[in-house]
Amino acid sequence: MKILAHICCAPDAVYFLKRLREDFKEAHIVGFFYDPNIHPYEEYKLRLLETKRVCQELGIELYEGEYDVESWLSKVKGLEDEPERGKRCAVCFDYRLLRSAEFAKEIGATHLTTTLLMSPKKDLRMLSESGQKVCQEYGVEFLALDYRKGGGTQEMFRLSRELELYHQDYCGCVYGLFKQKKDQSVWDLISYMGRRPGSKEERAFIKEVRLFAESIGIACKEWEFSFINWRPILGKLEVDGKAIPSFVRPYSRSIRGVLKTDPHELVGDTLYYSKGGLRVVFVEPFEDRPIEEFDGVADPTFLVPTEYKEELLHKRVSAQLEVEFTPSESSVLLVGDFNSPRILCIPADTLQDGRGINLDFVCEFMKLSSKKILSGELALLVAGAESLGHVGSKYFQERTERSVVHLGFHPESVHLL
Repeated sequence: MKILAHICCAPDAVYFLKRLREDFKEAHIVGFFYDPNIHPYEEYKLRLLETKRVCQELGIELYEGEYDVESWLSKVKGLEDEPERGKRCAVCFDYRLLRSAEFAKEIGATHLTTTLLMSPKKDLRMLSESGQKVCQEYGVEFLALDYRKGGGTQEMFRLSRELELYHQDYCGCVYGLFKQKKDQSVWDLISYMGRRPGSKEERAFIKEVRLFAESIGIACKEWEFSFINWRPILGKLEVDGKAIPSFVRPYSRSIRGVLKTDPHELVGDTLYYSKGGLRVVFVEPFEDRPIEEFDGVADPTFLVPTEYKEELLHKRVSAQLEVEFTPSESSVLLVGDFNSPRILCIPADTLQDGRGINLDFVCEFMKLSSKKILSGELALLVAGAESLGHVGSKYFQERTERSVVHLGFHPESVHLL
C-alpha cells in the first residue's frame, strides 16, 4: 500500500501525517506539496520550507509540484468574489487534487489523501466529494480521513507550537488575502531589495537556516517578537530637477507634499536645512547604514554620496518622502546549545541596498563549525530586524539574559573570528 498525501501547509500536516503513519503502519507514505493557489511566491516558499521541516521530522519523503499560479488564476476566473468555502474553493480543491491524483498514479501510489482535511476552515464534505471524483479518473482510492475529531485539532495546535512552525494569517490565495487582511494585504504583495525587517523574505531566511541546521543534527530554538517597523514607500531628493542618489535613514518621518528648502548649517557630515527638519548626511562609501542605536529622532534624513557636498551646500533642494510606521513580527533563531559560552549573532535582514549575509555562507559556516556547535562550545543567533537598531538581538538578550557577539552585515566579519 502506497499513500500519497497532498500537503497544503505545515500546521495542517504535522498531526495529520503523524496519525496517518500510526493508522497505516504498513503503508509507504509520500508527501506532495502542490499549492499553486498560494500567493505571493514568498508566502508559498515559507509554507514549503515549513512543510519540509515537518516531513524531515517525521521521516517522510516529500515532492514539490509545479508552482503554476497563472494556470490556477485562469481556472478560478469569474469566482474572485466568492466567500471562503464557496465555489472558488470547490474549483481549487478539484484543481489541486486532480494533479495530486495524476502524480499518485505516476509514482505508483494506490491511495490519495490531503492535509486540507485537517484545516478547521475547510469543508470536509466538499473535500471528500472532490477527492472521490478526481481519484475515480486515475484508479486511485481517496482516503477522506477526519482527524479533527477527538481532540485532533487541539493536538495539531500543540504540535505546531512544539515545533515552532510558521502560522500563516490567511488561507493562501490572493482573493483570500484581500478578504481576510483587507488594507494590510498590501504589505504581503510589496517586495523590497533583499530581506527587509519583518518581511516574508527575512522569515524564510530564518526558516531555511533552521531547516539546514536540523538536517545536520543541530538543535534550534526560535522566539517570535513584535516591533515597530519602518517602511519607505517613496523617497526623492532633487537639485535643479536632477535626482540625487540617496538612501533614507530608517525611522525618518514622511514629508507632507513636496518640501523645497535651502541649506542652513553643516555640522560635521550632516547638512541641516531651513525647513521641515530635513537633514542630509554625507557618506563615503555610498551605501546604506544600519541603525546601531535607535535615538528616537524621526527628522527626514537622506544619506548622500560625499561627492555631492559642494553642490548641496549652495543650492535649494526639493524633497519628497512617504513612509509608514507599523507593528510587524519577526523572530530570532538560536542554533545550538543555549548554555554555550559564546553566541555569535548574524542578522537575518539585509540593508536597503541588499547587502547582508547570504544563506550559502551561513550554511557553510555551520558545517565548518558543527563540531564546536554540537559540543556546546559555540552557538549561532540569527536575528531579525537587526538593521533597525539590533531589535532582534536586544529582544533575545532581554528574554534570556545572555550576551551576544555581533558580526554585522559583512561575511568578512565572521572570517576574522
